Amino acid sequence: MLDTYAHRFAPGNIIVAAAGHLDHERFVDLVVKHFEHLKPAQNGFHSPEPKIVPRIVLRNKKALEQVQLCIGVPAYPIAHEKRHAGYILNTLLGGGMSSRLFQNIRERQGLAYSIYSDLNPYRDTGCMAVYAGTSLASAAKVVQSVVGEFRNLKNQSVPEEELRRSKDQLKGSLMLSLESSTARMSNLARQEMYFDHFQDLDELIEKIEAVTADDLQSLAQEFFKTESIAVTALGNLSGLKISRNQLAC
Repeated sequence: MLDTYAHRFAPGNIIVAAAGHLDHERFVDLVVKHFEHLKPAQNGFHSPEPKIVPRIVLRNKKALEQVQLCIGVPAYPIAHEKRHAGYILNTLLGGGMSSRLFQNIRERQGLAYSIYSDLNPYRDTGCMAVYAGTSLASAAKVVQSVVGEFRNLKNQSVPEEELRRSKDQLKGSLMLSLESSTARMSNLARQEMYFDHFQDLDELIEKIEAVTADDLQSLAQEFFKTESIAVTALGNLSGLKISRNQLAC
């Protein structure tokens, strides 16, 4: 444990961030006082890029009333130049009550109790996943409908009104996420860690506004490939079968 700690917590790996009512010089003096004893060490975070192996995994658990579904595809790492298009695509697909998944699968078809998408970017890879809670009778139809939304995003350009709504929703979420001092502190550290420089809100908004409908369609064609889709289902799965053919998009 001590060796692992010493390997990871080295001066070259540490970022100290603060936000709020503070004096910068005093803060720097405190950091120097408490961290200057650390000795230089080799960066311990280098590792090969993870290999993506999409699978279909069904786990039977009769005690669960609902079937829990997760349908995921590989996405970009956190510092990728096209990351802003990824955030908009996720917002449009399943980021709230106005999203396609919520409106088409929950509201119109009544197939799921809960459904949304989530974008999880990491240092060296990423994942876009759709979660749904549904009944056993509707599970296969939910998978089919989600894949249908993937197909629509690949084959049809996003209407301008829908693109505008998704951009505005994403910008609003960004502004709200920076309201507290704790959030601002975390944002400072995250940007220094992944981007090596600080991007203010105006710069982020500019990058979001620059994304076009063609960018989203191109991204969907890259993300949503039949052979790249992974599915996990958990619940009382008596008789449920999901094949790769059902994931064709």
